[in-house]
Amino acid sequence: MVKQLVIAKPLTVTASRFALASIFSGALFVLLLCSLHLLQPEFDPTWRFISEYALGDFGWMMHLAFGLLAFAQISVAITIFPHIRTVTGYIGLVILGISAIGVIIAGIFVTDPISVSPDDATFSGSMHSFGAMLDYTPVAALLISLSLCRLDVWRPVKRVLLTSASIAIVAMLVFVFQIPRDGQFGPEVLAGMFGRFLILAEITWLIIVGIHGAKLGASK
Repeated sequence: MVKQLVIAKPLTVTASRFALASIFSGALFVLLLCSLHLLQPEFDPTWRFISEYALGDFGWMMHLAFGLLAFAQISVAITIFPHIRTVTGYIGLVILGISAIGVIIAGIFVTDPISVSPDDATFSGSMHSFGAMLDYTPVAALLISLSLCRLDVWRPVKRVLLTSASIAIVAMLVFVFQIPRDGQFGPEVLAGMFGRFLILAEITWLIIVGIHGAKLGASK
């Protein structure tokens, strides 16, 4: 029995532009984050969260980076919306949208230092943590990838899509499971390292989708 291909309708001009925007914003996010590691070396990347860069002299760069990440998430959602045809895919889009809202909240409110206990958290720190907890981009990535891979035009990148989404899921689980139950962090808890790996896995998937979306737009 021959497996029937699911033919996708062409991406719109708007979707193609947002695909390019997701690539640009994702790449700029990585550039800003790498720059902050050099500009603010006092934040040990092995156990300090990237959010803490907002506490330093170049905090505006971290706020901008969060905005770029949210914009990349939204741009990808707009890019792939015409190609989502399954319930799984739509659930993934909703989760990606919620994740973008969470990142925006996390970018607006400045985090507390990692040494502050949950009981002593400020309003801004609590709001930042709330926003960060809404980011389930890896889950969205897996659901969306499973949906897109049903389409003929996305099958050339099926393996890389599913692999990058799976890596993001593993990174998220490792990050969550190593967080101390009492909320007390220290150099022995490698939260910063695992958090950076997670955010890199997320942005990699977003850029992969953006690149292929841009190719589909250019091939019309």
